[in-house]
Amino acid sequence: MRRNNYSFGLLLVFVGVLFLLLNLKVLSFDWLLFILSIGLIIGYFMQEHIGYLISGLILLAISLVSILNEYVFTSVNIKGFLFLWIFGIISLVLYGRQKSKGLLVFGLILPALGTYNLIEEIALGDVSWVLYLLFGIAFYIIYIVGYSKSGIEWPKYLAFIMVALSILFLLSSRMMLQFKFWKFISYLWPILLIGIGVKIIYNMARLKE
Repeated sequence: MRRNNYSFGLLLVFVGVLFLLLNLKVLSFDWLLFILSIGLIIGYFMQEHIGYLISGLILLAISLVSILNEYVFTSVNIKGFLFLWIFGIISLVLYGRQKSKGLLVFGLILPALGTYNLIEEIALGDVSWVLYLLFGIAFYIIYIVGYSKSGIEWPKYLAFIMVALSILFLLSSRMMLQFKFWKFISYLWPILLIGIGVKIIYNMARLKE
């Protein structure tokens, strides 16, 4: 208890000093958040309190996005890219601790979205096919990391579907294929139903053997 009070007292002093430096215009608000986030993460390693880690990682994400966007990537808006990547990494860190499949999914889908956001920002022309390709890669990694050992295969099938959609959108964007999305979907879902039905019948037949 005394140790917790001591650490909390240090945290209050630390925060007070930071805001004093902010008022004296020694620090900008972005740098204040960055230093505070580092302090909270250090506090987590000292106290092993998950609240410190989550707060520190969130503040680190916010501050890094602003700092990098202001000082490094001045000609391209990368806020969306950085936010999604950093929160994806946070989700993966938490997944490593809690082994929650939902955190794994978020941890890989968010960076995929962030990467697409950056590509869309700097690319010329239609790059919508890249989004499906990135989703395909993300879902396949999700399958390998979180589901393959338990025999659950839906992320793998979803990955294949995303890659197939990516190829179709790529061909469509290059005018090599007249591709109308909803018409494609109207053909796709019956085929998927047939495929799922065949797989169920096949699995049942194997169980009877």
